[in-house]
Amino acid sequence: MRITLWGVRGSIPTPFSHTMVSEKIKKAMSLATQKDISSEESIDRFIDSLPFSVKGTYGGNTTCLEVRSKDGEIIIVDGGTGLKNLGASLMREDFGRGEGVATMLFTHTHWDHIQGIPFFVPFYIKGNRFNIYSPFSDIKERIEYQQVFSHFPVNLDYMFATKEFFVLEKESELNLNDMKIINKRMRHPGGCFGFRFEESGKSFVFTSDCEFNIDEMDYIDTYRDFLTNADVAVFDAQYTFEDSVINKVDWGHSSAAIAIDIAVRFNIKKLILWHHDPDHNDEKLDAVLSNAMTYLSMDKKKRDYDLQIEVAFDGMVIDL
Repeated sequence: MRITLWGVRGSIPTPFSHTMVSEKIKKAMSLATQKDISSEESIDRFIDSLPFSVKGTYGGNTTCLEVRSKDGEIIIVDGGTGLKNLGASLMREDFGRGEGVATMLFTHTHWDHIQGIPFFVPFYIKGNRFNIYSPFSDIKERIEYQQVFSHFPVNLDYMFATKEFFVLEKESELNLNDMKIINKRMRHPGGCFGFRFEESGKSFVFTSDCEFNIDEMDYIDTYRDFLTNADVAVFDAQYTFEDSVINKVDWGHSSAAIAIDIAVRFNIKKLILWHHDPDHNDEKLDAVLSNAMTYLSMDKKKRDYDLQIEVAFDGMVIDL
C-alpha cells in the first residue's frame, strides 16, 4: 500500500508567513560559503545538506491522508484542509472526468478534520462516487451541518458527486477487496477512532487525536491487537512531555515520548510523529525529532530496539 500525508497539522491551519520565509533565507545564507554557490550543481548540493527546517517546511494543512491499496483502491482518511490539495491531485485522474470512486473514513468530526470538505473539488463533479464510513452514527448529519447556509454558501446536496454514508460498528472490521480496516476507540474529548490497515502481510496504523498519558499506560494492553507489529504508525504527538503530564491533561493528545514507549512495547517498526501543534514552527519540529531520538537513546532497552522515527510533513509518501 502507499500512504500519502496531505495535512499533518493539528487544531487549526498554520499558514506560512513572510517572516518565516525571510528567516529561512537568512539562515541558509549564513551557512553558505562561496564554494556552495559557485554553480547550479553546488547550490543543489548545499540545499540538500541543510536541515529540513531550513530547506523546507513541515506544512500547515490540517488532518488528511490517502491510502492506496495494491489494487488501486483509494481510501481518504479525514477531511481537514489537506483535502483540498488531495482533491486537486485526484482531478488529474478519473475524478476529473466524473468517473472516480473512493472510500472516505472519518476518525471524528472536530473542525480540523472536516474543514477541507467544502473545497474538495471532486465532490462537485457529477458521476464521482464516495462511500463514507465512520463509527459515529450521525456522521452524515455532522458533515451536512458544517455546510448549512449560515456557515457556507453551498450545502452538501449541491456538490453533485454521489455520496453514500455508512455507519461502522465500533471496534469492528471493514473489508475492501484484499484490505482489512479495523477501527479502535481512542481517548479524546467527544470521542475519536483510530484505524489499522492490513494488506498483503503489511500493516499501517493511524492514531490521530488520541491521549495516551502516564495514567492511560496502565490500560495500554487493551490496544495490543490494534498496535502490535505495525510496520508504520502515524501517531499523535502534538504535545511536549510536560504538556501531556502537567499542562494539558485531558485535552486529548499525546507526546513523542509516550509514542516511543508504545512503539517499543508493541514492536512498531516505524513511528511517524503527527498532528503538530499550530504554535510549533519548523525549527521547533526539528527539535521535537531531536528530543525524541535523545529519549530513545536514554534507555538501554529502547536504545537496542531498531525503531525508526520521523516527523510527518505535508506531502510525505510512505510505501509498504
